[in-house]
Amino acid sequence: MDKHTVDRFAEGPSTVAASNRWAEPPADPAGAPAGEAFPFHRLTRSWAGHRWWKPLLTGLLGTIFYLIFMLIVLVIGGIRGGLDPALGASYLERLESFDLSDPLVFGFTMVSLILLIPALALAALITGPRPIGLLSSVHGRIRWGWLGRCLAAAAVIYSLSIALSFLLEPLFPGYVPPTLDLAGPRVGILIAMTLLLVPFQAAAEEYVFRGYLMQAVGSWLRHPAFAILLPVPLFVLGHGYDLLGQLDVALFAVFAGWITWRTGGLEAAIAAHVVNNSTIFLLGAVGLVDVNAKEGSAIGLGISVLTTAAFAVVVLRMFDRSGSLRRDRVVVPAPVPAIQPYAQYPYGQYAFAPNAGQYPPPYPQGQAPAGQYPPPYPQGQAPAGQYPPPYAGQHLHAPAPAHYPTAPGAAGSTPPAPHPSDQYKAQKFQPSQGEQHAPDTSAPDPRTGGDPSDTTSDDPDARPRDQARRDR
Repeated sequence: MDKHTVDRFAEGPSTVAASNRWAEPPADPAGAPAGEAFPFHRLTRSWAGHRWWKPLLTGLLGTIFYLIFMLIVLVIGGIRGGLDPALGASYLERLESFDLSDPLVFGFTMVSLILLIPALALAALITGPRPIGLLSSVHGRIRWGWLGRCLAAAAVIYSLSIALSFLLEPLFPGYVPPTLDLAGPRVGILIAMTLLLVPFQAAAEEYVFRGYLMQAVGSWLRHPAFAILLPVPLFVLGHGYDLLGQLDVALFAVFAGWITWRTGGLEAAIAAHVVNNSTIFLLGAVGLVDVNAKEGSAIGLGISVLTTAAFAVVVLRMFDRSGSLRRDRVVVPAPVPAIQPYAQYPYGQYAFAPNAGQYPPPYPQGQAPAGQYPPPYPQGQAPAGQYPPPYAGQHLHAPAPAHYPTAPGAAGSTPPAPHPSDQYKAQKFQPSQGEQHAPDTSAPDPRTGGDPSDTTSDDPDARPRDQARRDR
């Protein structure tokens, strides 16, 4: 993996939600962190909440939202057309004609495509992925600086392409020279609408066909060829051209999908789409291009191939030289907090050995939550008999902490409190005042040979009570 494929988002483990098993790797100039790399078409699988059915649900919700938005636009247009019966009839007739040189039809067509952006955004907010910027690039957002450079490169290359086409088209039979019209009543409004609406229209198509559809296919099929090629027929069907025109559209769709996968984002495809469409509609506004033409040409297809190849070479060269752009999103498992071995905990701090990962490390002095762990007692103030004996300084793994009593007799130590069992033993073996006897001054018993302590007498009455009980 080269240095451009490393995701250097510096998010710590504390920012990772408990339900998210992935975390962005920290910046590591020494090399790429160990983790799984997700290219653009597999970005939905980099989200821990991804499920196989969620792309389908996103498409369903996006379609519903889009129909609702379109209904709102049609209702507003119907109300506006209903204010004047003549205007209302003209409104419907102009839409049915689908003349893109008409500002009304042009604006309605552009708005109907732009509405794909909020519809897809709302669906993605509900079903994922998170963050929603993964639909834009592996960085989780639009890379605006990179988009600006791609727009500049596309403007230069497509301008040269248009100039080349104007030079070569007169060489073919049947050529009709266009008529420049700068004073027409629609020129100004068409130019303004082109600059205002076409960038969003082109971006909307890229988000749907190269963003959502590529990632939906890529979430099920790993190889990028499936994600690049399978959305192409849907993109071609949205353009009503003849065979050569459809080949031109299909070529652009394949290029847009490939450059998106290769650069890890939609910026290059959006730049090419915006500049291409804006150039066509601006030339159509002044009469140099027929924006309603449905027929393609061999010369036009050849120029498109050269233009696309030149733009791809320039974009890849800029991308490889950038040094800060990535084509993959690398994620690593969220680190598990390290738990010290039980032998390193101070004696008596836990009543039993904690399982790894079940309890957090020891709390600082006086900060233990009430009712969960007993707070460390200050030196010499632990209640007698309730906690293990004071530290004797013989622990093999860790020294005694400052908040535990030191060993008896050590410097700075305090005498330990007497244990209740010691007091009980002293009271048990201490004879009471009633049991204390006076000195024995009795005379020798003649029957026992003069020794009062002699217990060998055969007289049952003279034997000690315990011995008489045993004899019976």
